[in-house]
Amino acid sequence: MTDSIFEVDHLFLSYPGARGHPAIDILNDISFSVKRGGALTLVGPSGSGKSSVLRCLNRLVEPSSGTVRFDGRDSRSLDPRELRCRVALVMQTPVMFEGTVRDNLCIRPAGIEGDFSEERLAATLDEVGLESTLLDREASTLSGGEKQRVTIARALLRDPQALLLDEPTSALDPPNALLVVETVSRLCAARGLSIIAATHQPDLVHRLGGGLVYLIKGRVAAFQSLDGPDANAPMDARLRAFLAGEKIAGGSGLT
Repeated sequence: MTDSIFEVDHLFLSYPGARGHPAIDILNDISFSVKRGGALTLVGPSGSGKSSVLRCLNRLVEPSSGTVRFDGRDSRSLDPRELRCRVALVMQTPVMFEGTVRDNLCIRPAGIEGDFSEERLAATLDEVGLESTLLDREASTLSGGEKQRVTIARALLRDPQALLLDEPTSALDPPNALLVVETVSRLCAARGLSIIAATHQPDLVHRLGGGLVYLIKGRVAAFQSLDGPDANAPMDARLRAFLAGEKIAGGSGLT
């Protein structure tokens, strides 16, 4: 068994251009690996390709070339529904469906089995710092931070090996953003989840550790290991500024 949960090799992604125009390059020669139970954070200007990397990892988008290996297998050999249970994506804006919190937690792809007993639902809410009394609340009445933690709980009920987090705190006020950061950090330690996150939030990077990738226009511009023997290597000035809380500016229109 390989020590890496993800191995990404020479990933390219492009979309066809308008008639008479060349293809639009989104990702250009992206390579990285993530250890089991480890973390990788993607940072960079808005539109630098962070979300596209995440979508390639669970096959919401198929790369133009290159390879994504998950748990030692080419991800293309896995059924997409199975892959998306094992590699759960939490979006920037939490999606709540009509009905109660219980109804939202029980939503799952057709044919996917699991334990959705009252005890399991209550325990999973507790994992993300929410009371079981919320099960009967209408999901639409929750705060932004509560909604985001319910979406994380919904992902956890599928027993994933990895969580993909796409700007999970960007739509939240600072107190709620901190609650989500604390929840993710706690889950990483308690469940041994592998976490790949795209974020503009330095606090999340500090909590997760692991590797830090700086993307610009779909390319890896810098990489830094935040723990282990390479943590003391000289750091790119842009990463140092980001971790100090300076805002990343710029962008290229990519996602």
